[in-house]
Amino acid sequence: MTLNAADYDIAVMPRDMPVTLLVVVDTEEEFDWAGPFSRDSRSTLNLREQWRAQAVFDKHGLVPTYVIDQPVAEDAAAVRWLRETRDRGACEVGAHLHPWLSPPLVEAVNRVNSYGCNLPEDLQAAKIESLTRAIGDAFEEAPAAFRMGRYGLGASTLKILPDLGYTTDLSLAPHSSFKDQGGPSFYGWHNAPFWADHEKRLLSFPVTTGFSGAGRRMGRALVPLLDRPFARALHVPGFLARSCLLERARVTPEGQSVEELKRLLAALVADGERVITLSYHSSTLLSGATVYARDDAERDAFIGRLDAVLTYFSQTLGGKFASLSTTRAQFTE
Repeated sequence: MTLNAADYDIAVMPRDMPVTLLVVVDTEEEFDWAGPFSRDSRSTLNLREQWRAQAVFDKHGLVPTYVIDQPVAEDAAAVRWLRETRDRGACEVGAHLHPWLSPPLVEAVNRVNSYGCNLPEDLQAAKIESLTRAIGDAFEEAPAAFRMGRYGLGASTLKILPDLGYTTDLSLAPHSSFKDQGGPSFYGWHNAPFWADHEKRLLSFPVTTGFSGAGRRMGRALVPLLDRPFARALHVPGFLARSCLLERARVTPEGQSVEELKRLLAALVADGERVITLSYHSSTLLSGATVYARDDAERDAFIGRLDAVLTYFSQTLGGKFASLSTTRAQFTE
């Protein structure tokens, strides 16, 4: 299940490529994150609220990629809004697999099987093909970008995607492990774009996860130790973060302050990262649907953080915004 970074070639970036930020939205149904997985949780009311974040993107001239799952692809109102946004050049649409919701619906619904990489390769391929077809039918255009739900990426996934027409994967979460839940581990990985197949048809942009603080250059080596139960029981990661020694985070306005995100982005840029992906869940825009926005005030605060972080990235760090397809086109063999 483990993907070894040494087995994949880092992609060569154009010499004149600026520090670039991409936005990828996990566009999905609302469900109880604390409860068991269910095939009955298919409501996509949160799509009615996405205009709030899209207004921020429009303000910054940023074109996000909405990676959508099966319930969204089957929701006529959601598809209509996404198509209208895409057709005016304001967004792109990719695929996002929640395995328990895409046919064939034959496996047991449980935590282990929620990680697509744990499914037999033929079943995983059938589910991705089903989702791809649903999106193609809804948008009259096949998706080229893919993100596996719950970061459940495996070598089998990367093998399947190119044959289904995908040119970009967005699933790998560096410096993270989900083994305690039966999922994959991405310890030892980096944030650099890499070729996910030998033929260099599939380019992967990792889910940007990095470190800030005085000891950040040791983060990649230390994080497996910091994730061990004894370190967590002693609150070692929290102590290091509060002491400004070492803080690990993903680039997302969910559950993080503007100042935390500024520290992370500044450290990533200072350490030479050239492509940064900012992500969040679409359901955070529906008050009460996630722990990140339990009411309207927290939802509005989330939007404010998103706006502030994008402003900081462009105006203070001098970064540029780009669509996923434009960025992908700059990488060749």
